[in-house]
Amino acid sequence: MTFWLNALYVFLVMLPLVFEGIITTYFVDGVLKYEVRHKRLVYLILALIGAGYGAAKALIGFGSEDDMIIINDIEAFAIMAVTIISLAVFIKAKWWKKIVVAFLAFDIIMAVNEIFSTLSDQIVFTFSWSSQVAIMAFFVLFNLLILLLEFAFLYVLKRLRDKSDNTPLPISVMLTIAVLLNVFISMFPDLLEDADNTDSKRVMTILGMIMILLFMALFFYIRVTKKERDDLKDLNHVNEELVASQAKFFETTAKSDNEIRAMRHDMRNNIQVLKLLLENGDYDKMREYLDEMGDNLVSADVSAHTGDTIADAIIADKTAKAEDCGVKLKCSGKITGVEISPVDMCKILANLLDNAIEAASVPELSEIGDPLRTIELQFRKTDNFFMISVTNPCAVAPEINDGKIQTSKKDRKNHGFGIHNIENAASGYGGELTVDCEEKPYGFLFRAEVVFPTSSIE
Repeated sequence: MTFWLNALYVFLVMLPLVFEGIITTYFVDGVLKYEVRHKRLVYLILALIGAGYGAAKALIGFGSEDDMIIINDIEAFAIMAVTIISLAVFIKAKWWKKIVVAFLAFDIIMAVNEIFSTLSDQIVFTFSWSSQVAIMAFFVLFNLLILLLEFAFLYVLKRLRDKSDNTPLPISVMLTIAVLLNVFISMFPDLLEDADNTDSKRVMTILGMIMILLFMALFFYIRVTKKERDDLKDLNHVNEELVASQAKFFETTAKSDNEIRAMRHDMRNNIQVLKLLLENGDYDKMREYLDEMGDNLVSADVSAHTGDTIADAIIADKTAKAEDCGVKLKCSGKITGVEISPVDMCKILANLLDNAIEAASVPELSEIGDPLRTIELQFRKTDNFFMISVTNPCAVAPEINDGKIQTSKKDRKNHGFGIHNIENAASGYGGELTVDCEEKPYGFLFRAEVVFPTSSIE
């Protein structure tokens, strides 16, 4: 009997330590949406560390009760450090964000664990037990059930976020959740001091813990529905711009077609005039006449022929907008072999060009001359990548770290609008936005490039 009692004790001590790291990893990757690379390896590492430590703790023991208090504090810190370090190594983010995300995730999971542990304790100790083995056996089984419920709770949160909020949860939101959970858990025992008896206190504790979990689920639900509303607003705005760009494009195309028809109609007359000028040897007037015909041909052309009708529509619209602002937009390259949805194409191209036009049209650049006051839009494709590149002059250099623009009030005026939309649209195809800024005699030359792996969008 002693053997089985010891075995149950070892299993009981190991159980939460084995699943602690696994649950935290699942929470980071599935609920918080911070990608954890090599998840299976992380699960295995944390499970083995938890199992080894739990077994050592159960089999060796730690001495007196006073020693246990010290050891428990050391244990808590050690488990936290190992879990945070193991997660931070594999989380895909900047180094400081890895540590913060791992720490806050661990803190939230510890609070959730405490809630479920409290529920377990309150329910288990409502029963009478005939032997220590029986209570330990039931306690093990019940803890397994509690762990399954905890996984189920996190799975529900994951499903809520998968629905329409599949982006990393902001650190400020994580911090809010962690603070609220810890404050409520620490204050809850004080709220139960006036309970009439042990049974009523136990019932209130169970209800309180359930309410915390429901409020946490409600918090995520509210955030998801808010994200849905924001996405719909953004989608409506993009669709409106897309429709407006298409309308402008079709209007420009119809105008160009009419001009070309008129030119074809007049071509016979133009040829007769040119023949007459040639026979008379009036080469200067002939040159002027040809130049005028060339200008008419340029004005009759559509702004771009990229091979993508949506891109052509957007470029036509933004070319007209640039001209109104005193800026020239030049486009080169083709969009071939890639498929980007009209909405995403609009998000990427419209925002890139709007930012470029706004930056290039500031009064500080009015003296640099037309050749320099030009926006260059390029489409380039290799065997492995497709790139959309936009370069433009700007008066003030934005703050750039690791190829990413750091928006502030001043920078947002020039390049901040739509950066988030560009990044989100590109990430859906495995692409990313990078920016750089080069100092020039007139100010700065800003470059934004969206690069896609062609395997993800062909």
